[in-house]
Amino acid sequence: MKSLIPNVFNVEDNRINQQHYSNVNYIKNNLISSTPEKSLLLESNKHTLTCTDSKFIHQNKTFETTIECIGSLYNQSCLYHNLYYVDSTFMILTVKGKQLPSYSVRIDAFVMSHTTPSKRVFDSYSHLEKFVRNVIDPRIIPSVTLYFGQYWHDNIGHALFDGLYPAYVALIRFSPRHLHPFRILARIADCNDCWSEDIYSRFGGLGILKQSVLNKISKGHWFMFEELVMGSGTLCQRCIQPNFQLPGGVELDGSRLFRDRIYQQHGLIHPIIRQKSSSE
Repeated sequence: MKSLIPNVFNVEDNRINQQHYSNVNYIKNNLISSTPEKSLLLESNKHTLTCTDSKFIHQNKTFETTIECIGSLYNQSCLYHNLYYVDSTFMILTVKGKQLPSYSVRIDAFVMSHTTPSKRVFDSYSHLEKFVRNVIDPRIIPSVTLYFGQYWHDNIGHALFDGLYPAYVALIRFSPRHLHPFRILARIADCNDCWSEDIYSRFGGLGILKQSVLNKISKGHWFMFEELVMGSGTLCQRCIQPNFQLPGGVELDGSRLFRDRIYQQHGLIHPIIRQKSSSE
């Protein structure tokens, strides 16, 4: 039996009129019904956030947080199912005795400290479920969300290859999610003329949500990410590899996948694949 949870979180980018994937269409295709009786509207420069009371089929069929992690501890990426967010803090809800992997990750190649979600432990799953259903009543952020931080997104080179690329490689680790639309949760500063934000939004297909905006509306309010991937570690272009390739470019085919998605999401024709090297 599939659980029904009220409230759906919808993110729309105002500046992009046409995208390969539309967040609005995604919501329409996945809602049982829509009752826009209550809505929270918050403007933040280029983005509009709308929280609407609706009935949504909860895909994970459980309210407990589960975690999958890949990679060494210094370069780890983690996929969280049912990761909660309240008062500017990620929160894991789990049951006493449940073993979880080490889930601390680095979300920015230029920040050495790790991001570690807080944890709340319940005596049993029934206690956890009652807490979610009757106490916090979270707004669900559906589908896959990719979280990363980037200090210099006003510089397109840093924005692409020190921010977006390493985060996308983290997503590739949890294939095939990198081939489908996803949302970007970005820890970036306010910038009125940073067109890299539009690229981020187009690239993911489900829009971009600034963490600063989420922090404002999460004061006293709970949200739940159905799936969230974070942990890009040292996968950036400034993180030198022995073979001088982009991290993940060879073993995960990350360079080609990143290039192809950039072309696809911007409606460009893919370049012809060269059959011979330039030396021939």
